[in-house]
Amino acid sequence: MSELKELAHFLYGRGFWYVNPLREIDGLTDEQLFWIPDPNSLPIIWHVGHIAHRERIHIGQFLQGLQGNLIPSQFEVFGPVWCSVDEIRKSVGSVQEVLDWVKKVREESHNYIDSLSDDDFHTVTETSEEGLSTAHWLFITSSHTALHIGRIQLLRALIENKQERAC
Repeated sequence: MSELKELAHFLYGRGFWYVNPLREIDGLTDEQLFWIPDPNSLPIIWHVGHIAHRERIHIGQFLQGLQGNLIPSQFEVFGPVWCSVDEIRKSVGSVQEVLDWVKKVREESHNYIDSLSDDDFHTVTETSEEGLSTAHWLFITSSHTALHIGRIQLLRALIENKQERAC
């Protein structure tokens, strides 16, 4: 396997613990996943779903050029527009459905990474926003994930009344 492919897999949770949202929420209840410290906040479940939403758009749309129903309608609440906890609850169905979708998205990302040659990492696809290469979008997306993992960790510390992890 090429070094770029190994690195991409690592940054999508096969090795790098800081980009695996499902690892970060292990052991939390449904109510904890929907908890917010105030009405203007987003819950942990939103961050988990948002990671998958952005990953699907960046890889599916920008890199693969896929069109149509990339995001099931009930998971559009995880997009870039703020939604209340009530709106999220009404839209998503069960927490398990969200987690299953997140796993599916991550599998699709890994399958895409597996399909890449070394040259593909340096290619700028026609559907790439801002003319960024495949490698750029893969690494931007994993960085975006890490940002939301930090927010998940903060919310979890508040829920569990523990000190926030200092990284």
